Amino acid sequence: MAKRVMIATMKANPGQRDELLAQFADMFAVANAEAGTEVYTLVEGDDPDTVYMIEQYADQTAMDAHMGSESLAALYPKIGPFMADGGAVMGSVHQQLD
Repeated sequence: MAKRVMIATMKANPGQRDELLAQFADMFAVANAEAGTEVYTLVEGDDPDTVYMIEQYADQTAMDAHMGSESLAALYPKIGPFMADGGAVMGSVHQQLD
């Protein structure tokens, strides 16, 4: 089964990137404990109000478990007040480094 990847782009309200980033702090312990979560990386974009989240899962089952978790559901209302826009793309890994 193919590894699954999600890349999200989040545009913070002007001047609120730090507040947006802070909302993710607790999710790293959660993601680290999840079976099948291989990459969970929060990136500060070069644009001062842009944040990227890069996630990789062992398979669709692991991705579904994370996406359906209570912790992630609890995160959405926390980040909403700091976001102007956002979106995500998902796909399967075709090739990667060893």
